[in-house]
Amino acid sequence: MRTTMARRAKAVPSDPREHARSIAEAVDEAWHGRYGGSRIEVPMSVVAALALVAREAPGPEQLDRLGEAAERLDHEGFGLLIQRLWCEFAALRPDLNPRTIHLWSWIDEEQDETVLRAIHAVGQAALRRGVFERFGPDGWGDTDLLGMLLQTMKSRGARNGIGQFLTPESVTLLLGRMNTPKEGQRVLEPCAGTGTMLLGAAQAMREDGLDPTTCEWWANDLDPLAAALCAVNLHLWGLGWRVVVGCGDGLLNDWMHEALRVRQVAIDEMERAWQVARQIAGVRRLLDLPHPEDPLSAHLRRAQPKPPPPPPPPAPASSTFDAEAVYRQARLF
Repeated sequence: MRTTMARRAKAVPSDPREHARSIAEAVDEAWHGRYGGSRIEVPMSVVAALALVAREAPGPEQLDRLGEAAERLDHEGFGLLIQRLWCEFAALRPDLNPRTIHLWSWIDEEQDETVLRAIHAVGQAALRRGVFERFGPDGWGDTDLLGMLLQTMKSRGARNGIGQFLTPESVTLLLGRMNTPKEGQRVLEPCAGTGTMLLGAAQAMREDGLDPTTCEWWANDLDPLAAALCAVNLHLWGLGWRVVVGCGDGLLNDWMHEALRVRQVAIDEMERAWQVARQIAGVRRLLDLPHPEDPLSAHLRRAQPKPPPPPPPPAPASSTFDAEAVYRQARLF
């Protein structure tokens, strides 16, 4: 039996931050080695999508099967997989769509083969370095992989251009732990970056036997890419549905009102989309219309390993030659 996941697991460092750094460096090398473009939100969206599906996997066996299927896909099929994962997350968390759209808006564009091959290379690099193990059933709340990825891929000049100075994760986690929220409280971070301080607060709550999902988590950042990664992180870290993520000047209160407004607009839009989808499904059932195979399913079907050929049939017994009888009659010794 082929054990690709076991091969990846051997490369997983025991320290979560070291593991996150290993994934980030592999992704950075794969993207710039294959493409070299400045649109770093594309490889980040690939890693975020893989982390999200690992977070929602019901168990390690299902995650292993998904990892093996993803490894067998070609560059076109893998691009379709990432698109599917983001569409499903948009339907699951419409409240986060105003922020996460900065990560997945590229899927609406027609991608040339060079970009698709770079996306495929990024995904394979992340899988080989154990992104599924990092966000599987046991590792999803240990570290800020997306923050490490942002720090690795964004050039120093780009960070300085917007006055972005990333605090080391160990310091940010400690700051979040210094004032453990009580259940039901509102936690406000107007300069959240990718949300590492909120992770520290949630970790401290869980260690004290408290449930972070009872709190209101408000996060904001001036950088739309950091705010998008923060929105994904708050879901990855299991902070629940009472989450609001803004993108604006943290020194003003306007970001809070705007974040609430666009959040509600996105929820209403998804509700209308679900109504249309239910109507279309009802018409298909009524008219007994066939469901065409979507492109991703076709790629997954073609990527399935071929079954081993059946063993050759046993040689038929001879009806005219009895070797044992001849041996007994020969009496050579």
